[in-house]
Amino acid sequence: MNEGLHNIHKLCLSRNLSFVTFRLPQEDHSTTYIQKNHRETGGSAIEDLSGVDGFIMAPFDTRNGHHYHLIRPDLVMESNQINRTVLRQAEELEAGPSVSWKDPDPYVIGKEAYMEQVKGIKSSISKGAFQKAVLSRIQAIDGNYFSILPKLYQAMCRKHPNAFVYLFKSDKECWMGASPEPLLRLSENRVSTVSLAGTRSFAERHMNIDKWTVKEALEQEYVTRYIHDVLHYFGIRDYRVSSPYVKRAGNLVHLRTDFSLDIERIKGKLWELVEALHPTPAVAGQPKDDAIRFIKELEPHDREYYTGFLGPVSKDAELDLFVNLRCMKITPGYISLFVGGGITLESDPGDEWDETRLKAESLMKILRTYIKNIQPIDETASTYR
Repeated sequence: MNEGLHNIHKLCLSRNLSFVTFRLPQEDHSTTYIQKNHRETGGSAIEDLSGVDGFIMAPFDTRNGHHYHLIRPDLVMESNQINRTVLRQAEELEAGPSVSWKDPDPYVIGKEAYMEQVKGIKSSISKGAFQKAVLSRIQAIDGNYFSILPKLYQAMCRKHPNAFVYLFKSDKECWMGASPEPLLRLSENRVSTVSLAGTRSFAERHMNIDKWTVKEALEQEYVTRYIHDVLHYFGIRDYRVSSPYVKRAGNLVHLRTDFSLDIERIKGKLWELVEALHPTPAVAGQPKDDAIRFIKELEPHDREYYTGFLGPVSKDAELDLFVNLRCMKITPGYISLFVGGGITLESDPGDEWDETRLKAESLMKILRTYIKNIQPIDETASTYR
C-alpha cells in the first residue's frame, strides 16, 4: 500500500476537501488534484468546460438538474512523490464546511422486476420504437464506509490495471470507479475514441472473437456505426479504425474497435465532438434520443453521474475522458453500485440479469475484502426504497 496516498485521502476526507485521485490505464502511479476553495465549480453546459484546467465529472443527462463538476488542480500530487513536505502543504489547507447529505435512499430492483423490464424493452423494439436500449439498475450496500475509501481505491488500482480508476469527492458528490471505456482522449495532437460493447466473463475461450454471438456483435456494431456517423457529421473522413477485437477489463471482456485521427481534422470543435459522442449507444441505445426517452420513463432511479463522463483536462490541449462505468456512489447511508447492459431483440432476460451481476461483481469482490456480511449478489427480492 502507498502510505503517502493513503494519508492524503484520509486527510482530504476528514477535512471535507474537494479532491480527486485518478490513475490512467496501465500507469504505475496516481495523480491527485486538491481544490483550495470550497465553492462548487463547473457549469450547466458543456461550453463551460472549454479552456479550463482540472478534473471534470459530467452527468448522464443535465436535464435532470445535474451540473458538470470541476475539481481545480490548485495542489497537484503524484503518488510516487508524496513526502512529508507535500503532506504538510495539504495539512495547511483550510478545512471545508460540513457536508449536508440530502440524497434519497437508492432504488433497488430485484431479478424478476428487472427481467420484466427487459421484456418490455424487447416488446418496444419489436414494434419499431428503437433498435437497442441500455437498461441499468442499482445494487445498494447499507452503511457508512467513507473510512475504507483510501484502501478501496488502491485495491481497485491493483485489480483493474487496464481501467481508468478514480476517487472523486466534491462538496456534494463522492464517487469511485474503474472504467474500461474511453470516451475521448487527446495527446500529442492525436484524438482517439473507442466503440466498446458486449460483455462476457473473462476466460481464454472468450478471447476468440469468432466465438461471440450475433447479438453481441450487433450490439457493438451499433456503437461503431454511431461513431462513424458522428465523425462524418463533422466532415471527418480521414481517420484510422481498427477491426473489432476482444479487450479484457478485470473479470470481464468486451468487444472493442479503436478510432484515431489528427486534431487538425476537428477544426477547433473538440468539445462539440465530445457532446456529440456522449452518450454513445453503448450506454443509451440506438437511435439514441428515442432510447433515452424510453429508459428515463422505465428506470425508477436517476442515473446521476453513472454513464456520464469524467477525467482530467487542460488548456494545453490534453484530455483523458472516460465513460463513468463500473462505478459506485458513496453517501453516509449507502454505497450504491450502478450496473447495466444493452438490450436488443435477441436479448434473453435471464442472461441480461446475469450480465449485471458480473459487472457488479467486479466491484463487489473488492468490497468484500473490507466489508463483512454483504448481502449475496444474487439477491432477487424487489425492494423499492
